[in-house]
Amino acid sequence: MMIKMKSIVNHSAFGGSIVHRKGAALLVVLFIVMAITVLSLGFLSRSDVELACGRNMTLRTEIDYLAESGLEHARGLILNPQDVATDYWTGDTGQQLVAGSDEYYDLDIVRDDSDPTDRCNYTIDCNAYWMEGGEKIGRSEVTAELRLDPCIALWIGTDATVWNGMTINGDVLCNGTLTNSGALDGDAFADALSGNGITGQLKSVADLSLVWPRVTVADFITNYATQSISSGTVSSQTFGSSNPVCICYCNGSLILAGDVRIEGMLIVNGNLLVRGNRNIITAAKKCPALLVTGDLMVGSGSDLHVNGLAVIDEDVQINAGAGNLSVLGGLFVQDELVQAVGDASGYGNTGVIDGNPTWQPSGGRLNGALSFDGVNDVVQDATAGSYINGLSGITFSVWIKSDVVNQDRDIVYTRDPSGVDQELGIRYDRNGAFGGGVQGIKASIRTTSGFTQIESSSYVQTTSWQHLALTWENDPNDSLLKLYIDGVQDTPLRYDMGPVFGTITGVQKLMVGCGTKNCYWDGYIDDVRLYNRSLDAGEINVIRAGGTVTGLICHWRLDESGSTVAITAAPAKAAVEVWSQTGDTQKWGQAAGAFFKSIKRK
Repeated sequence: MMIKMKSIVNHSAFGGSIVHRKGAALLVVLFIVMAITVLSLGFLSRSDVELACGRNMTLRTEIDYLAESGLEHARGLILNPQDVATDYWTGDTGQQLVAGSDEYYDLDIVRDDSDPTDRCNYTIDCNAYWMEGGEKIGRSEVTAELRLDPCIALWIGTDATVWNGMTINGDVLCNGTLTNSGALDGDAFADALSGNGITGQLKSVADLSLVWPRVTVADFITNYATQSISSGTVSSQTFGSSNPVCICYCNGSLILAGDVRIEGMLIVNGNLLVRGNRNIITAAKKCPALLVTGDLMVGSGSDLHVNGLAVIDEDVQINAGAGNLSVLGGLFVQDELVQAVGDASGYGNTGVIDGNPTWQPSGGRLNGALSFDGVNDVVQDATAGSYINGLSGITFSVWIKSDVVNQDRDIVYTRDPSGVDQELGIRYDRNGAFGGGVQGIKASIRTTSGFTQIESSSYVQTTSWQHLALTWENDPNDSLLKLYIDGVQDTPLRYDMGPVFGTITGVQKLMVGCGTKNCYWDGYIDDVRLYNRSLDAGEINVIRAGGTVTGLICHWRLDESGSTVAITAAPAKAAVEVWSQTGDTQKWGQAAGAFFKSIKRK
């Protein structure tokens, strides 16, 4: 029995061992399956995350690119405001690069007008997004600062001076040498630069891609409604309309005599003279404010305000007697921009200032005077030959005060400097006639019979005020050139030819402050007068005291206080539409480029 029972026990033990081994194997298999399942699920989960991240990265890249494209969209329309109805594009919502896509961007544009003299800075906010189920997702928002540059406020066709009292807010293009004696807040595109410093840099004209605007009379009067203005004088009137655009057209010279308002565009097919105050021209959208085919002249005590682009085909002259010109847009002058000296004789023989002499309204011998620096200052009338040549008598009178002694210094001369004293002129002579060693005052004249010179016997160069007068007359009994110093006729040292007869000839221009030796005057000049006859000693003393006698044909008082000019570049106002030679509409703007000063992501 005991043996049987042991057998049973051993059998049971054996059978139980087999069961346990099978269960363990099954558990191992289950664990392996579970491990594989977990690993597979993890892999699938990571794959889904990676796929989602990939899609998100692609979406973010696309939206970022869209936001940057929105900035370029804004840049293009700010550079070309002709394409929008407002002053400049202020932006819009729901913009798309590809129509029908789910990608959109909103733009908000604000011009920075915190500085009224700077109209070239813009802030652009662009919000790009993916629209899904009416919800904006995947946003990319950027803010940028855009600067229009270069932007030409003033274009001048020749050598030019930015004189004291002149302010340019923007860049200047000068086809020649630019002398800055005023305030130039910008770059200068010129052959050379002298005088005061500028806030920008000197650059070559060749570096600028901007072209002269093709603004012609025929194009604008053909393409817009026209209101005619008769040549002559107008005052206290309003012309034109900016909506719809109206071109105010004068076929001939025009005088704006005060309180004249032009809405739209003024075209003057001739010269434009401004007299009086409160003359205002405001451009219509896409049109220049002003086109003058001749000269623009702003008279003494007068002002002209231009809102838009002004194009002058010849010269601009601003009278130094507080003639004021302001331009918010751009001033493009084909020839010269100069400050002018008024003629008190009534004949309109104005003098043009070169260089930058300084006005002394209360520092002259008779009221004010003009101070010359001895380097390049001169007042000249290039038309003087028309009223001096042919005269059979003449008197030239001037007050002078030198800042130097023992130097050759020119006072007046009537042709381009040649180094030969033959034409009408007066100057200080350090060495005397032909190096005679006597310092004095040399006077000369040329007539149809030849020329003559005289040298004063006394009154050497002095730093005190002196009055000088040259006289000559075609008189068989008294045809000598005479020189009066402080009202007294001088007995000259020598005559080169003695009396000369006939009429005056050889005059090319009238120059005060420069002459035969090209030695510019250093000091004051006051009360320049020219008479068409020979005055006697009594009459000379009358005019010396500021009085009047007959025969006056040119009188530069030189009492002015100086003119003011302010030009501010305003690309949104100066951008216009023009036409090609074949009649195609083209966009033109004074800003030749633009760059982003900064781009920030929000």
